[in-house]
Amino acid sequence: MSNRFALSSSALGIALAIALFVPTLVAAQSSGGTTKADTKTPKKGTKTAASTKAWTAPRTPDGKPDLHGYWISTSFTPLERPAKYNGREFLTAQEAEEVQKAGLQRRTQADPVGAGEPHYDSTAFGLTPFQQGFVPNNRASLVVDPPDGRIPPLTPEAKSRRKAIGDNDNIEAGGPGGGVVHADTPRDLGVLTNCLSMSGGPPILPGGYNNGVYILQNPEYVVLQAEYGTELRIIPLDARPHAGANIRQWHGDGRGHWEGETLVVETTNFRPEATFRNANPKTLKITERFKRVAADQIEYSFTIDDPSTWTKPWTAIVPLQATQGPFFEYACSESNMDVVNIMAGARATERAAEEKAKGASGIPISQH
Repeated sequence: MSNRFALSSSALGIALAIALFVPTLVAAQSSGGTTKADTKTPKKGTKTAASTKAWTAPRTPDGKPDLHGYWISTSFTPLERPAKYNGREFLTAQEAEEVQKAGLQRRTQADPVGAGEPHYDSTAFGLTPFQQGFVPNNRASLVVDPPDGRIPPLTPEAKSRRKAIGDNDNIEAGGPGGGVVHADTPRDLGVLTNCLSMSGGPPILPGGYNNGVYILQNPEYVVLQAEYGTELRIIPLDARPHAGANIRQWHGDGRGHWEGETLVVETTNFRPEATFRNANPKTLKITERFKRVAADQIEYSFTIDDPSTWTKPWTAIVPLQATQGPFFEYACSESNMDVVNIMAGARATERAAEEKAKGASGIPISQH
């Protein structure tokens, strides 16, 4: 759990949102974000702030664009384009402002998802935009290719593929267990419950909270440290080949190179239990691109290419906004007894079900 402060009421949260929303919009005027001053919808491929037209990225001692610093991906732009924006890549300034205001207000309201089950309440843990700000965005979706802003359909193979026990484990309502706890071994609990991997990327996508990334670079490596889980990705830039196919890593095996002003990172060799959206770890390739477009903004994009999971590759753009560091340390703890307690609870549930069946038929369930 991260070091975050809870709001005492919805009213306080809304007031704070309004107070912080105004300076965020003002700052967006120099960072490529949507503001009230934007009166026209940008065309595809154009930049949204006049300050970015003549701006030149600072350089590292070896002459590469300097990406070093603390950045956040917090955004209220949906991954896929809502139906009401069909055929439109960009929103008007007014529409973008309404999306951002609605997103801020949602962070102050009670979270109905967690009713009746253990769950992080967004009013207590979803405070990133209030503490670090967020990235204004006038796109209708983060997905930009295919042009309809929607993730391509799954292949028949992917539809029949069993969910890996990773981000969705057997104790979550939406996990492979279908809402029923299935915990025969600690492995059934998944990597999140066991605090083994907190999904520090790739790709970098905004979540409910802890959306920061720290970038450190030198001529030989680029290091990406995710705020969520404080996890590191160390990416060599020396053109070495990928590791052998049998070597699988929590964040894949990344290899980077420069294409002009853009850092390109290609990642393969994912672990089955830590693969993005249950893709095939043997065929998944994620290509990320980092391009600094303003003093306080990086245009980050990623392309997902897995022909055994999606019918064609797809790409999303996630603006990264500069923020003040350092980040609070993220400490994930299963309290040393959670695994034992979850498994003991599963056995108790099974015994209760057996006793109920025995009482109904007079025959132990094991003898049916």
